[in-house]
Amino acid sequence: MSPKTTKKTTAKKTAAVKKPKTTSSKKAKEPGPNEYSKAFLNEMKKMLLNMREELLEDVTRAVKEESNHLRFDVGDFYDHASEDRQRELALTLSNRERDKLMLIEQALKRVEEGTYGICEVTGEKIGEERLRVLPFTILSVEAQEEIEKGG
Repeated sequence: MSPKTTKKTTAKKTAAVKKPKTTSSKKAKEPGPNEYSKAFLNEMKKMLLNMREELLEDVTRAVKEESNHLRFDVGDFYDHASEDRQRELALTLSNRERDKLMLIEQALKRVEEGTYGICEVTGEKIGEERLRVLPFTILSVEAQEEIEKGG
């Protein structure tokens, strides 16, 4: 065998042994222990955006109804007292809605920052089931129970 023939044979064997490279874009990265899949994060983001939209629509509708009611409001003293109480309840609800909207906005920000779903007390991943029920929560079930116990 001549030296040229040996080089060709060796080159062919080496080429056959090499494994094809896989690109990271073709294979999805597996989430770590404190990470969620991209599909889950997209699902939560969509849910939060829908919740925000519905909440804003409800508040807008309530404000329009209240302003229409005040425009045509006539009645006696007792009617006004009863209506004032109803308005007070409506304001309390709108404060809750405002708080909920703030929590939704903060959750959306955490999704963008990559910190969504991490318990603020334990630093661990919050269960997906809990996030599906309460997508803007910042506490795991265990942390919430400890807080409620007073511990």
